[in-house]
Amino acid sequence: MTLDRRSFIKTGGAAVAGTMVLPPLLKSCQNIQISPDVKSYLDHFEVTPEMLQKVIAEAMSKGGDYADLFFEHTISNSLGLEDGKVNSSNSNVDYGVGIRVLKGDQTGFAYTESTSLQDMLKVAKTAANIANDPVTFNQGELIEKTIPNYYKVTQKWENSTIEEKIPFVQKVNDRLYELDEKVTKARVFQRDETSYVMFYSSEGLLTFDYRPMATLGVVCVMEKDGVIE
Repeated sequence: MTLDRRSFIKTGGAAVAGTMVLPPLLKSCQNIQISPDVKSYLDHFEVTPEMLQKVIAEAMSKGGDYADLFFEHTISNSLGLEDGKVNSSNSNVDYGVGIRVLKGDQTGFAYTESTSLQDMLKVAKTAANIANDPVTFNQGELIEKTIPNYYKVTQKWENSTIEEKIPFVQKVNDRLYELDEKVTKARVFQRDETSYVMFYSSEGLLTFDYRPMATLGVVCVMEKDGVIE
């Protein structure tokens, strides 16, 4: 899958359960068995288990105690309606990976909007500088942990067009006026956000999460006997 990291808006922490120990990362990437769910997230961020092991090795190369990679792709959309008309509409995409290295009570951190191996190795080296005791990092087994699916989604927010959302917001607006004749002005706003996240650590833990969220808000002005509130 190819992602346009600056304009792509169509694709896109919880309790962890279920553990599967997989072959060592130091083996050939082709020998690493991963579940279809994990593969879909690796593909989403255009990375492979072999790439993850190389980046973690670079992050730990200066003698850090621990390191992790946090991948995130967040798509945000908002829609506002005032006086029965759409008066605002915005979309935003955040995409990238943060690399953290711990050494004692100190933390090194670096971030890149690219998930190419070259760019990730570059920021891993930056984060690694929190330590200063070059070592050869020996990677252990890859441990896949899958979280429960808490969100039974029939249609993802990022796949919903503004044309599909406007009638819903308009219906909320109309209902306000129907409920009370004292309503003289109404503003309705809707916001949705979807995040795809993936986490990999120097301890071999590989996990992922899908996080859809939505907000609906209403503000109205009411008037009675010349009193406006």
